Amino acid sequence: MSSADEWLRSAFEENERMLREATTLQEAIGGARGNARSADGMVTATVAPGGALVSLELHERAVEMGSRRLQAAIVETIHRANADAAAKLEEAVRPFVGDRFDDAMAAAQAQVPPVPGLSDRPAAPRPAAAQQSDDDDLSEQTVLRSDF
Repeated sequence: MSSADEWLRSAFEENERMLREATTLQEAIGGARGNARSADGMVTATVAPGGALVSLELHERAVEMGSRRLQAAIVETIHRANADAAAKLEEAVRPFVGDRFDDAMAAAQAQVPPVPGLSDRPAAPRPAAAQQSDDDDLSEQTVLRSDF
């Protein structure tokens, strides 16, 4: 076997290994969902690797907490779920990238699909300008004769 054949075989094997690692990494990133439950068990949140809220569950008695306490519990639980997702993502990715983890995190976040309804939401309509009645304003009238 020639050195060119050996080089080609070695390159092919290296490419196959890299493809397997990339597939494993992609699966690990996709499965790194974060979960959290509030201390009182009234709120449970699940987020995707990029932080998008996947599910939010409220215990049937959560409404008894009052709106402000419930809002705070929801936000805090989502933040904890995001921290859990970040930890799982780091655990999955670090063996593949080592010290380049921060660069890998930025690349992974760039792959997160946009949240439907946020980026494609039309801007709020602007209020119509107030119409002023001005008898001296001739801007809407023609200066051309209309008797032709």
